[in-house]
Amino acid sequence: MNCPICKTSLEYHALLESQMPAYRCASCQGVWISANEYLRWVQTQGAVLPEKSASDADLPTWDTPGLKLCPACGHFLMRYRVLPGAQFYVDRCGHCNGVWLDKGELDVLVERNLHDKINQFFTQPWQTHLREEETHHALDKLYREKFGIGDYARLREMRAWLAEHPLRSMLLAYLQAEDPYRA
Repeated sequence: MNCPICKTSLEYHALLESQMPAYRCASCQGVWISANEYLRWVQTQGAVLPEKSASDADLPTWDTPGLKLCPACGHFLMRYRVLPGAQFYVDRCGHCNGVWLDKGELDVLVERNLHDKINQFFTQPWQTHLREEETHHALDKLYREKFGIGDYARLREMRAWLAEHPLRSMLLAYLQAEDPYRA
């Protein structure tokens, strides 16, 4: 197998203290992970680690020009977003499901406890969650700008209070009525 970037031969290398099976490029430090070997490894790991947040400043940027070819089967690799609001991608072969990680990408996944969830990145639920989280952050920013921080905080408190109130519908009708004392 050859590196999709450098075209040099990949060498087998067990990664991390947990011995994740992978192939590393000695030249660019990229990592190829076979889907079948990865799934076998995940099954031996026991409990899934909880995700941790970390600084987005340390995220590697995708700067490889052109398309990458799968080192195992030669098909094109497709990029998938991993984190909301960040230009952080990993590459996956749609034919053999192997994953290519550019230099530094595995380190980011390990730092965030995502290295045992790589196979989930390519699923519809993961990608949907990314879009929903990005939408939430964008609307949160918009509301803070439009309402101001103080008013937005008060609105959020009121919204939380209304959500739990047994007379929620009546309270909302009262608030929306132009004159709640007219029939």
